[in-house]
Amino acid sequence: MENDNQNKIYIREDEEIPSIVSKIKRCSEKDVVLIVPRNALILNNVLNLKILKKEAESLSKEISIITADDESETEEESIGINFDVAGNEKKSSIDPIVEPDDLLRSKKEDKTNFNSLNNKRNIKASHRGKIKMFDIVKKVNNVGRVDNMVREPDIEKMDDEKINNYQEDIKNSSDNAKFQVREEIVNSTKKTKKKKITILSSLNSKMVALFIFISLVAVSLAMAIILPKADVGIILKKEVAVYDFEFMADKSLSEIDIANNKVPLKKIEVSSEESGSYSTTGIKHVQEKASGEITIFNEYSSSPYRIVATTRFLSKESNKLFRIAEAVTIPGFSRVEGVDVPGQVTIKIYADEIGEEYNIGPDSFQLPGLQGSAKYTSVYARSVKAMSGGMDKEVTYFSESDYANAEEELAKLVEKKNEKDFSEKVSENDFLLENTKKEEKLDVSADVKVGDIVDNFQISVKAKTSISLISISDLDKIINEKINSRLDTNKELLDDSRSYEVGDIMVGEDEKIIMPIHINQGLIVKIDIDNLKENIAGKSEAELNSYFSNMDGVKSTDICLWPFWVKNIPSSYEKINIAIDINNPV
Repeated sequence: MENDNQNKIYIREDEEIPSIVSKIKRCSEKDVVLIVPRNALILNNVLNLKILKKEAESLSKEISIITADDESETEEESIGINFDVAGNEKKSSIDPIVEPDDLLRSKKEDKTNFNSLNNKRNIKASHRGKIKMFDIVKKVNNVGRVDNMVREPDIEKMDDEKINNYQEDIKNSSDNAKFQVREEIVNSTKKTKKKKITILSSLNSKMVALFIFISLVAVSLAMAIILPKADVGIILKKEVAVYDFEFMADKSLSEIDIANNKVPLKKIEVSSEESGSYSTTGIKHVQEKASGEITIFNEYSSSPYRIVATTRFLSKESNKLFRIAEAVTIPGFSRVEGVDVPGQVTIKIYADEIGEEYNIGPDSFQLPGLQGSAKYTSVYARSVKAMSGGMDKEVTYFSESDYANAEEELAKLVEKKNEKDFSEKVSENDFLLENTKKEEKLDVSADVKVGDIVDNFQISVKAKTSISLISISDLDKIINEKINSRLDTNKELLDDSRSYEVGDIMVGEDEKIIMPIHINQGLIVKIDIDNLKENIAGKSEAELNSYFSNMDGVKSTDICLWPFWVKNIPSSYEKINIAIDINNPV
């Protein structure tokens, strides 16, 4: 008995699937019996039982359900769960239910007297087997619920006389009565599942048919009036006309003069400067004498002393001989406050020979020609700075080619800079007259002279660029007037199809420019959309093809009528869409 209770789980009426599954998990037995009340929530829907069975299988559990539900037999077959009716056990919250078949069967098998206590126990024991739901239900309402059930009487509380009467009632019950109960249940259940079908009366059917007919007619009329439309695509031929005109650009004009074919002329000037440092590339062999300055002193007398040209001067330290190129007179000494102050003069001297060895530093000089006289020590010279320029070697110098190459390179930089400045000053509406472009060098200067012996030099170039221009819009206005004056009335100018070239210009008095222009202009036939719609309205597709084939300037057409059953162009202009495209020149 203890083992039987371990695998039994009592379910509340309002208990849901998750709670029941949790109890099944906690049950240690593989075979689990669920004691379910008659009105339990899980019995209201077959889906609940299917879910419960699936969860039990995932837990490797086999479940049986003891209940008193009217649909248990059907669910047992479709779901695979064993349904039993609860017995009269102390732990069950479900009232025991009596099955007539089991009672009759029990009576046949047990032939003892019902008046004895043993007979009471046998009757009780016979009710603990399985009871089929359809055998115990007396009546089913319109939603399939059991309203009344035959309840098993409490035999323990019955006396012998009541037990005998109860047994006799069961004996007198026929199988036909039981089957009638079952049939009543089945029929009641079937009635609840039948759909109610309302059949329209004959009058209502005619009204519906009439309504449908009127609706179809209305829809057809609406489609005939609203839906039809025509899309007509026209591809026009593009013609190219050639014109040659001559115009004058005058800087004195402020606006165009169409009558005299004149347009205003503008001139733009820009100037810039570029400079750079370059290395000299000229090479030559140079032989030069060193040179420098000396100061000659006269302490010999107070009278002036004259020295002739080419007089020699010998340096004391380096023993190098130098000469003066010109004669010179040295003033005599003077006495100042009792002190003799020698007379002096500064003069340029040159080395007696070629070579770098004469590039000596500051030194004292004697006059070899005065040696042996009192003047030798009284007339002398000194240098403050070193001698320089003495050489006998190849050197680099600033050549003519150095000057020309540097000038050309800088001129290109200046021109490029001027072009950039032009692009910032010229707008998209300006037409440049390239034949009037001028480049002018304003200045070229270097920091050394050509031929100077140097390793590097600096040079700068300044130049100006000027060009004349006219307004494209002014030019187009005057061209349009000239072309339209010659154009056929059924043709019109095609936008963005004009090209022109300016020929050789001639500059006249006061910088007036005469310029010939060669023009290529695209033309198309002039189409009046409103007039075209009027002409093609109501025509068939064949008539349209014939109409457009005889139309001048039309290359091809594409006609689309909608919906598919429409065969003619709609009469309403609003239903006609015309699109025009341009073909390439033929």
